[in-house]
Amino acid sequence: MPQVTLTQPNWSFGLATNSPAYAIASSDNPRIRVVAGPGTGKSFAMKRRVARLLESGVTPSKILPVTFTRVAAEDLHRELVNMGIPGCENIQGRTLHSLAMRILMRNHVLSATNRNPRPLNQFELKPMLSDLATSQGGIRAVERRLKAFEAAWARLQRDQPGNIASPDDLNFEQTLISWLKFHKAMLIGEAIPLLYSYLAHNPQASERTEYAHILVDEYQDLNKAEQEVISLISESAALCIVGDDDQSIYSFKHAHPEGIREWIVDNSTAADISLSDCRRCPGKVVDMANSLISRNTSHPPQRILAKLAENGDGHVEIIQFNHLNNEVSGIADKIANYIAAGTAPGDILVLAQRGVIGSPLYDELKSRGVAVKSYYAESELESDIVQESYALLKLYVNTDDLVALRWLLGKNVNNWGSPAYSRLRAHCETSGDAIWNALLKLDDGTISLPHMNGLMAQFRAIKDRISQLRSLSSLSAVIDSLFPANSQDCQDLRNIAINILGEGDISPADFLQRLDEEISTPEIPDQVTDVRIMSLHKSKGLSAPVTIIMGCTEGLMPKENPNLTPVEQAAYLEEQRRLFYVGMTRVKASPQSGKIGILIMSYSANMSIREALSAGINPASQRGGMATLLASRFLSEFGASAPNPIQG
Repeated sequence: MPQVTLTQPNWSFGLATNSPAYAIASSDNPRIRVVAGPGTGKSFAMKRRVARLLESGVTPSKILPVTFTRVAAEDLHRELVNMGIPGCENIQGRTLHSLAMRILMRNHVLSATNRNPRPLNQFELKPMLSDLATSQGGIRAVERRLKAFEAAWARLQRDQPGNIASPDDLNFEQTLISWLKFHKAMLIGEAIPLLYSYLAHNPQASERTEYAHILVDEYQDLNKAEQEVISLISESAALCIVGDDDQSIYSFKHAHPEGIREWIVDNSTAADISLSDCRRCPGKVVDMANSLISRNTSHPPQRILAKLAENGDGHVEIIQFNHLNNEVSGIADKIANYIAAGTAPGDILVLAQRGVIGSPLYDELKSRGVAVKSYYAESELESDIVQESYALLKLYVNTDDLVALRWLLGKNVNNWGSPAYSRLRAHCETSGDAIWNALLKLDDGTISLPHMNGLMAQFRAIKDRISQLRSLSSLSAVIDSLFPANSQDCQDLRNIAINILGEGDISPADFLQRLDEEISTPEIPDQVTDVRIMSLHKSKGLSAPVTIIMGCTEGLMPKENPNLTPVEQAAYLEEQRRLFYVGMTRVKASPQSGKIGILIMSYSANMSIREALSAGINPASQRGGMATLLASRFLSEFGASAPNPIQG
């Protein structure tokens, strides 16, 4: 009889059959919850589950991996390709926002409701706020109501506009939606609520049965509306949710960490699997992180990270400097020394909650010739020069982009020119004229409106600039004109634009769509060659052999928020502690590669009053223009494994 050779399928290669990762990948339970601490391999297990489904013959289009970022979706695809899984090239990992837009566009939901999928960037909100302010009690009242509007949708406090008690709130929503419809735009946060409303009110919608298997990463970071969307599209599908409420740090986006805790109650027959072996961090950091997070009353006492002996203890320093200037120069010295000793710049991650601390370090490292990249801002659109060029680019592509036109018409004008613009809008709504055409008619005298001189001067300058751009020979020449190579302000956006142009022939409309995607959902690649400087929030999902947390002072970590009730303050403090927990567990140890895992935490005893106020710190005391600062209370919660602070 010929000998039969049994081969292990790709999905299970190297997995111990008694391991949690194997249980996650192999389970046939239609409902699975995976609670996975930082560095425990949740993404690895999720990839293996997708691989098993594909190898078992599930059609790729019936599998939906939902990721928190585009980079995570791309990483899933790349790993499956490397494993040689058949059908993997057809797997479409998506963020929930991209899924929402795809469904809404496919079903003409937006067009049926007279909505347009043109999102407003943050800077483009300003003229809208000004236009609404006159009838809605002023700018601050509009800002407050806008936040409440977005929060109510995210939390599903109501499932449709108008289902509210306050006539004032109803009037605001009607005025807001009217402005957005007229300008053929929508708020970035509207896509998910619109999708929820569509799915909830259309039980026969094909999307509710489109997928056979749905896997959701970072479930704790979803808000209530997003979690309910997942519930609606998974009624007929097997669902695997992955997350960790100890890493929920997005309350400002209305994240609903209770959802991952409550989910197992609502799905009592689900498989409940935990990943606790921290494969990323050195032992000392694991001990300190466990001690810190155990102070949260919402943290289950039985859930702790387990350290692995092969990761070693690592190296931890806690350093207090006399002044912020000393902290910046001292940390820059350490970074320079690490690089000189052979550490790659891309292996160094610096976390600081405010630019007043991180930006001076960036400048210092740049002055020393260190390869460094700052991820604070949405920096692509933070300067007035870039904002104007970006708006002009949109009009160059499409003069019917009313959001860009509205911004340019009001730029550098008191109250964004709202009184004159309201007369123009009223004319268009009555006559049916498009805004651009009405402005052309005003310019040539075909029609007249009172008190329009200032607005028309703005329009003539815009028209001349658009005409000049259209006289250029190519899209590349337009980019050179709008984002010149010698402008430091334009460099970030110029680099993105050039990278897109380098992908091959592309129409202006497709180019702009790609550019919008890069700006509205910016990502941080995990393969980098520069020292990275960013906020702790931004670091979620990243890791580095050398991780430095600067500004570990009261007022920054934890940040102060005096406008909260005692109950809200307690919850806020717990989230701030989770944020520090996320930050410190970015440290990655690979002793076999000579990377022991280094964590440095630094803070200043003093900084100028101006710097403290800029950072939102209420100093312990102040004298002679100098603020005295206190060490973060979190530094005292690291337990016996933490080293004593030293002077820098």
